[in-house]
Amino acid sequence: MNEVLKTLPPVTLDQVLGLVRYVAAYGGVVDSSRLDDLLDINMDLLPHVVDAAVSLRLLRTEGGNLIITPEGRKAIELSGRDLRALIKSLSDDVRPFKDIFEAIGDSDAISGQLLRNILRRAGYVNIEDAVMIFTEWLAYMGITVLEE
Repeated sequence: MNEVLKTLPPVTLDQVLGLVRYVAAYGGVVDSSRLDDLLDINMDLLPHVVDAAVSLRLLRTEGGNLIITPEGRKAIELSGRDLRALIKSLSDDVRPFKDIFEAIGDSDAISGQLLRNILRRAGYVNIEDAVMIFTEWLAYMGITVLEE
């Protein structure tokens, strides 16, 4: 059976964690159709932030609601090294991180060119914007992007 990998939309970690914190503040369940009324966020961006949070298993959808998961609760309770470790572990089976982790092995660095190639293969269109966004994610995980 072929594994279908989720691909993380090009959104920032802060946007994803902000949404998770928001859902937690509303008791852990929010009617997703009301998010645009409740949040001050670009409505073109919001579905991508939701997709990213769901792909990372921080939130789940059920019956039109966004529901915080145990991993999402952990993410808002943790900080520092523990939060970094959680985010990295939740990213293991999500593109482009899975491809990046496989490419670098035990290293804590990736070349900018290799990152661009991985992002192209994963289907990102605006590569330079994606590089900026995923460089931020990788830096949070302790992985350096080396520019030639």
